[in-house]
Amino acid sequence: MSKERFIQIESKNALLELLREGRDFERIYLASSAYRDEKTKEIVQLASEKHIPIIRVPKKTLMRRLRASNSESVVGMMISQNQWELSELFKSIYSENKMPFFLILDDLKYTQNIAAILRTAFATGVNGVITHPSDVNLITDETIRISMGAAERIPLVEMNLFSAVKEMKKEGMKIFGIHMEGETYFKVDLTGPCAFILGSEDTGISTGMLERVDEKVSIPMREGIGSLNVSVSAGVLMYEKLRQEVS
Repeated sequence: MSKERFIQIESKNALLELLREGRDFERIYLASSAYRDEKTKEIVQLASEKHIPIIRVPKKTLMRRLRASNSESVVGMMISQNQWELSELFKSIYSENKMPFFLILDDLKYTQNIAAILRTAFATGVNGVITHPSDVNLITDETIRISMGAAERIPLVEMNLFSAVKEMKKEGMKIFGIHMEGETYFKVDLTGPCAFILGSEDTGISTGMLERVDEKVSIPMREGIGSLNVSVSAGVLMYEKLRQEVS
């Protein structure tokens, strides 16, 4: 399904969520002086049940491994294979009788925003995230830590965005662009198979992508506010779609 790589998980919360979901770990490092709180106990129990090696090391040794934290006593080396082909993802979604609901990330730059978006996306039932091909992995230990594991739990597709939109429209999906000149979001029918395009933090949706949307949607704001943070805008739209689907 994808190229294999390792991601270092430095958050107990993320580590627990991923272990509970059955993700593969090559090994887990545990500080020999670690305080055995309930989360640590559960991590050790789940790892033992799954026959994941637990390597006890001195606290100083573990701290030298840490990248995003300076206090964690448990670190997991997860085997990540979260790279999909779009056609493969459609087959998987349809085989589970689910409705395609995607996000298209058009050159987002900041890890904090990406992680927040992916956390909300997982909570609202998004089942695919499309990004430009890049030499830099979108999913890193930091995005997983900030999203508390959600970043690794949503299928990721890296491909040309124009081609992705073309394939989605062939599958009957509607493409919405979040744009200040669009129709107010709660007046727009967001139900059914669709994708939201989220533009970059500084310039928004690129011109080429904006030309390919079926409809622009906007979020009303008080005078004097030009735009919301992209992760906030994304959250508003994702939950509005969820509200419309269940109402």
